[in-house]
Amino acid sequence: MRLKGFDLSVGYFGLQIAFGIQSASLSRLFQGLGATVDQLAILWLAGPVTGLLVQPVMGALSDRHGSRFGRRRPYILVSALVVIAALAALPLAGSLLVAVMAVWVLEAAMNALHAPYRALVADTLPVEDHASGYAMQTVFIGLGALAGACAPVLLAWGGWANVAQPGQTAPSIRIAFLTAAIAVAVSVGWTVARVKESASPPIRGGGNSHARARGAEVAALWRALRSVAAVQFFSWFGMYLLWVYATPVIAARLYGATSPFDGAYARGADFVGVLFGTYNGVAGLFAFLLPGLFRRFGVTYVHAAALAAGALGLGGLAGIGHPVGLLGCAVLIGIAYASILSAPFVLAGRAVSRATAGTFIGIMNIFIVVPQLVAGLTMGWFIAHLLGGIAWPVLPLAGVLMAVGAGLSLGLPEMDEPVAPA
Repeated sequence: MRLKGFDLSVGYFGLQIAFGIQSASLSRLFQGLGATVDQLAILWLAGPVTGLLVQPVMGALSDRHGSRFGRRRPYILVSALVVIAALAALPLAGSLLVAVMAVWVLEAAMNALHAPYRALVADTLPVEDHASGYAMQTVFIGLGALAGACAPVLLAWGGWANVAQPGQTAPSIRIAFLTAAIAVAVSVGWTVARVKESASPPIRGGGNSHARARGAEVAALWRALRSVAAVQFFSWFGMYLLWVYATPVIAARLYGATSPFDGAYARGADFVGVLFGTYNGVAGLFAFLLPGLFRRFGVTYVHAAALAAGALGLGGLAGIGHPVGLLGCAVLIGIAYASILSAPFVLAGRAVSRATAGTFIGIMNIFIVVPQLVAGLTMGWFIAHLLGGIAWPVLPLAGVLMAVGAGLSLGLPEMDEPVAPA
């Protein structure tokens, strides 16, 4: 199972290098091209909007697809090619409009790839190995995002200029995105080449027995998703605020930056990359422990404790004025992030059959992107009109939201038995 888990998961290493660079550097890139701090949340909307529209569709299509190349792999391969092209084009954008368009293409392709890729776990592993399979993916998600988030600061240490000129992207960020394109090609290509799957979609029987089994599955899926949705809303709302506002807040409060084009801003942005790399690295390592913790204490209690740790970390980011303390906050956020990427899928995933795994992943993604969509549409107005253009209170707000998710997670049901396959 370990070797198979590696093949199923290694693609996430390249994808999360791309995501790590994007999450740590996108606000920096947008501000370098002229965006103001109150515009950032809405400029980040490409991810949640395309996730809402693309993932459920691609998951359902890959459920029904059948070819000699497999069910999921054709979708994974074509989407990966578009991701590679967009990663190469984004840092070369000469205007904010072109950069935003490139981000929309990149996010659409990454979301098209995510649902069929994530569904490979349910397709190819027995139910009792799902927790280990999703945890292995979380390991590669964490390690890839660690590498991606730290890439800009490593390139700056290597001599690449990290200060943007007006209307341009810093050279270190350009090289980082091009490196991500190469990583996606290698890691996703490995999965496509190594993972063997059925050439045809599952054959469904007819009659009343199939209808009853299908109805039982739909009812169980609804119960599982309904309870998970609220926890996901508050968890991902908090993570979105972290991604969008950590760079301008920490660059200003810790380094005294006053402009996206000064050296203090570049140093602050590079340090945010270190913080993001830290929390993603911790998430990747902590994911190794999650299957055992889930078995010993229960998924819901472990998830609640992890979210509580993340709430403390988010709450401390804007109030702690020392780099070491901020790294401690990142460690706490990493513990929460590992569980966010695993626990909800384990809880709800036991309520579906392999035949609908892609649809399930797509629907689960709705509960990830809707809170980000709400945040993107509201936080710019909130900062401009209620905070007077000051962004730092947003990070403690993110901590409060995640604490609410921790409380709600204590009420999640443990889904011990899978529904019979349809």
